[in-house]
Formats: sequence, C-alpha cells, structure tokens
Amino acid sequence: MRIPLFDFERHRIIMESNFSFGGEEYLFFPEGVKYYHLYRSTRKLNSFAELKYVAEKFVYLNPDFDISTLKRLFAVLSDRESGHVVRTYSQTRVDGMVEQVAGERVTPFCPRLRKVIFNPSKAIPLEEKRKIVAKLISQKERPLESEIDEVIQELWLNKEKITIKRVAQELGTTHYLVRWYFNEEKMQSIRQANTEIRNENEISKAVEIIDKLTDGGNKLKMRQLKQLSSIRNYSNLKEAVIRYRQKL
Repeated sequence: MRIPLFDFERHRIIMESNFSFGGEEYLFFPEGVKYYHLYRSTRKLNSFAELKYVAEKFVYLNPDFDISTLKRLFAVLSDRESGHVVRTYSQTRVDGMVEQVAGERVTPFCPRLRKVIFNPSKAIPLEEKRKIVAKLISQKERPLESEIDEVIQELWLNKEKITIKRVAQELGTTHYLVRWYFNEEKMQSIRQANTEIRNENEISKAVEIIDKLTDGGNKLKMRQLKQLSSIRNYSNLKEAVIRYRQKL
C-alpha cells in the first residue's frame, strides 16, 4: 500500500523518479537504477531523521520548488494531525531543517537499485507486477548475495519483518532460490534484527500515544501510557519517553 505524503495534484509535486515509458507498462534495467518516491507504507514516519530524509528526496525530485511553499508543506506534514508522523515537531525546527536541506541539495541515500520500474499511470494489480518481475529476472536464476543484502536492508529501514518468503517476493523469485543465503549465522542475525524491528515499532507506537497524552501540557502518566499502548515491555515504554523528551 502506497500512501502519498503530499497533495501532489494541488501543488504539482513530482512524487517519484521520472522515467519516459513511451506508453509501456514498465521499464527493465538489467543493472538496476536508483528510484526515489514520496509515498509511505502503512507505517508512519517515526523520527525527525526520517522526516529529513523525506525532505532530501523532495528537493532531489523537485529542485526548483518554491522554498516558502515547501516550508508550509512540511509544517503540515510534521504535525501529528496529518496522520503521517507519530509526533508533532516544532515549526521552527522543521523550517530550519527544510532550509538546510534546500541549501545542501544532497543526493539521497538509495538502499536498493530497482530493475523493474512500473508506469504509475497504469493500473497493474500487485500479483501481476510480481509475475512480470519474475518473468524478467527469471525465477530460475539464483539471486546474488548483494541483491539479497539490499532487500534485507530496505526491509530493515522500513521496519518490516524480514522473512525468506518476503525477500523472495521482493526479488521476484521463489523461496527455494534464496534459501541458500539463510544459513544459521544469517538467521541468527535476522532473528535479532526482527526483534529490534518489533521493539522499534512498539517504541514508535508509544511515542505517538505520548504526543497525544501530553497535548496541551498535560502530565504524562506511565500507567495510562501502558494501558493505551498495550505494550508490556517496560524498557520500550521508557525508551519512548526518552526519545520523546529528546525530540528525536
């Protein structure tokens, strides 16, 4: 599921890397190509660093965008009421970040090169996309270790659970052809990563609740936070409080 972070039609925002499709449903890049977008999954932006990363991608995709309008858009995006972030950040801090990003104009980090880019103007069901990827990349070819590493890194950055099945789906192949990668040492690392992902998602959930509970200057009560969040790991609740107070 892709949720747009901005009202792109109203403000004429380029929401993803631009490619010339020539009427085709997709493009195939055997060596892979960088791809950026301004959408999110069902997971909200969990930190100020993630908000800054969105700004870097925005400026990269829209280099001539008006800075005043850009500040207004990020003032809206950085408010919890937008539904895109777990907590509200001050407008002064967000304005400063936007000015910095607009001035530096860095090339954003790209965790994974894409071999297949689908035409956003074509309505292609997800299952059909997977079949196309499988056909182009060939399910009979064993993915390279570097390709599997990139998928795992992307899942980690998005805080999505890492499984053999999910990795295979992202690569457009079968789990049989990626299973070789997952030896006991790798599986131990992935189990640890999945534990950290679960903890991070719990902490983000708690931070969002803290932002609601303390809205208007109300005092935070840990018992109330525990009840509303249904989180039983007290260490995650404490970490959420620390991050909220440090405005991370």
